[in-house]
Amino acid sequence: MLYGISGLRKWKHLALLAALVVAAVVEPLVGSWSTRTQVFVNVIVVGVNLGVFLVVFEQRWERWLAFFLVAPLLASGIVHQTLSNWAQIAAIVYHCSAFVFLGFAVAVILKRIFHQETIRTDAVIGALCGYLLAAVAWANAYALVYLFRPGSFRVGDVIAPQLSDWNLQRFFFNYLSITTLTSLGYSDITPIDTLALSLSWIEVVFGQFYIAVVVAQLVGLRLAEAMRRERRDSN
Repeated sequence: MLYGISGLRKWKHLALLAALVVAAVVEPLVGSWSTRTQVFVNVIVVGVNLGVFLVVFEQRWERWLAFFLVAPLLASGIVHQTLSNWAQIAAIVYHCSAFVFLGFAVAVILKRIFHQETIRTDAVIGALCGYLLAAVAWANAYALVYLFRPGSFRVGDVIAPQLSDWNLQRFFFNYLSITTLTSLGYSDITPIDTLALSLSWIEVVFGQFYIAVVVAQLVGLRLAEAMRRERRDSN
């Protein structure tokens, strides 16, 4: 048991990446399932991701803050699926909580990467996880804008009817965020309102800055490690 925990901590970012991939695959599929099944699956997905995050959040204050942020996230998700009268308010709480929680997770991952003295494979995977989590955080910001101002986005005819389903809505805004962060810019969902456009260009700048800074940090760690190895060999 202890070996399993230590192994999970050693490869915590790989476990997080696997959880994110599973969540990304499951989320668009549950739209056609029953409400009870949707709630059950969403609880499992959140629970798995929370378990992995608890491994990522190593310090006690990080874990307490993560619990504090994820509690309204989980509660609002259940309320949205079960109480239609509170769906709008629950969606607002959900997206706000998710944005803050994911932003905090990205900050923790980046802080740990920049405090490392040696580069490991899991650190590189952690950089990728931080990139994906930042995209999901931005997706929740887009979803909030859509809740208050639905006309902020030009949506293709094939996708527009599917946005009425909350699970598919989250999936498509994740898709929008990934294409924006990576500067792909597909035109099936396009920001047209000033607020949505502001979020999109800020995300593009953040994505380029993230890649430049994180890659520079990882390369710097690699060079420093190589120099230390050469000194040891020469001595």
